[in-house]
Amino acid sequence: MSSLTELPQIRYEDPLVRIDWQAIDRECWWLPPRLLSLAGVPQFERLDERTRQRLSHLEYVHLLEAGLWLESQFMARLARLAHGCADVDRSARFLHELREEAGHSLMFVELLERSGFGVCTRRGLGMRVVDLLGGLLSSRSALFWAMVVIGEELPDQLNRRLRRGVEEATLSTVVYRIAAIHTRDEAMHCAFAREQCQESAARCPAWQRALLAPALSFAIDLYARYVYFPSVATYARAGLAPTLQWRSLALANPDRRAQVAHMLRPTLEFLKRSGWRVSSRYCPAR
Repeated sequence: MSSLTELPQIRYEDPLVRIDWQAIDRECWWLPPRLLSLAGVPQFERLDERTRQRLSHLEYVHLLEAGLWLESQFMARLARLAHGCADVDRSARFLHELREEAGHSLMFVELLERSGFGVCTRRGLGMRVVDLLGGLLSSRSALFWAMVVIGEELPDQLNRRLRRGVEEATLSTVVYRIAAIHTRDEAMHCAFAREQCQESAARCPAWQRALLAPALSFAIDLYARYVYFPSVATYARAGLAPTLQWRSLALANPDRRAQVAHMLRPTLEFLKRSGWRVSSRYCPAR
């Protein structure tokens, strides 16, 4: 973990002033075509490019909304962790991460408002269950930090693939810049979350991890579905009807499920190395 003397080397730059917000463009892709939930589905591929691009806008909006929800949960915990921490180095690390997460949220809100999509805070029952579970967990618990790893890494995997997709299609320069800033910061956040996860898991008795593993596996699947399979509302906003049919096609899409398995696997393997016997229906054992 970074010491206090190392923290000044992590120079903070306000992301809002590092982006040309006038360059927001809705005439291009916001997610590479192959990263859409319906990519490879014949009925979708036959649609005109403008319609498919609009879904890319709305699926990226969904990713930002997922990020806003997660970061609001994590920032509340970071503030309490920093306030209750007697170790000055550790408190400073929590506060530094809090500042970066707040910058990310402001960046997301700026894009959503300037693009005209606005911020939607509605979530389904599954994520409300995760909300409740997260609120009940101690910030020192092994399960809490395992869930933080999941929350940090699942959206980050999609963001990293977005950046690699620039060779596939003309992406919005603003979206690409947001993804670049976010993935740079998240590399440190994910590393910190993994460190805390390993330390807390080592303190947690094996019998307790075994007892809690089903709850963690349940949370993994709920969050994976939330992040990687947008709600019916996303398809409705994109103008795709009947919306339930399109979402059913996405949920059954073998290309998407293969992508999800690939994005989930590094996190699952890390959790298993940390002593958690977890599984996911989206990532069959090899």
